[in-house]
Amino acid sequence: MRRLVVIATALAVLIAAASAFAATGGLNIYTATLKFSPNKAGSGKAPSAIGWTQSYVAGGTNGNRTAPLTDIKTTVYGVKSDGKDFPTCSLTKIGNAKSDAGCPKGALIATGSITALLGPENIQSAQAPTVPCDPLLHVWNAGQGKVVFFFVVTPSHSCGPIQTGGVTPFAATVKNVGKNLVLDTPIPNGVSFPITGVEGSLTSETLHYLKLSKTVNGKTVMYQASTACKGGKRPYSVAFTAEPSAGAAGVTQTVTGTSKCS
Repeated sequence: MRRLVVIATALAVLIAAASAFAATGGLNIYTATLKFSPNKAGSGKAPSAIGWTQSYVAGGTNGNRTAPLTDIKTTVYGVKSDGKDFPTCSLTKIGNAKSDAGCPKGALIATGSITALLGPENIQSAQAPTVPCDPLLHVWNAGQGKVVFFFVVTPSHSCGPIQTGGVTPFAATVKNVGKNLVLDTPIPNGVSFPITGVEGSLTSETLHYLKLSKTVNGKTVMYQASTACKGGKRPYSVAFTAEPSAGAAGVTQTVTGTSKCS
């Protein structure tokens, strides 16, 4: 009970502060690491089922917290996705239930968590009062080319006064462009601003995409399959788009890297 009172008091301070000051703005600094397992190259004729882990870290600049993200676009070389042959769970189903507990187990494609700080919307300063937020993050197959992200709060993964379902699920698209897999995740306003007057500043995200395969009509199909690598490496890039201040045009910063592939 005392912890809840402390959290409620802290959020009240954040909201009060948000109404009293102007935004200071500021962009972010990012790192992004993608690791794949197994790291087989595979081929178009002999694809290899693959799982991967993405780790993102964001930091503010000029003494500020991170500016709110509006989009994350991840591009991976030599990977294809097949959502049509796997169970699905829709945005509508999760949103109506305010829970993903009713989704079929086979539709879960990734699990992980984020860390963020809830702070006053109009005070970007890292010195402003904040409340920690580190919910679990579940990712669901919603059909070919579609995925759904959903935050889950538990006793060990809390987010101030926000409970499971307090932030609505949000959709992303996945498609192949040439030999690249492109996962584009627009971040809705309700994710970055979950409470009136309060902004969520992302500091890290870790997701483990599962290695999934099944047999359909005697043929092995894979949710994600490796079909190529380039010079013993798998290039990737992550484009982060954030708003430097409320209502301002988004600014995109891209991080590139490679992972071993053979």
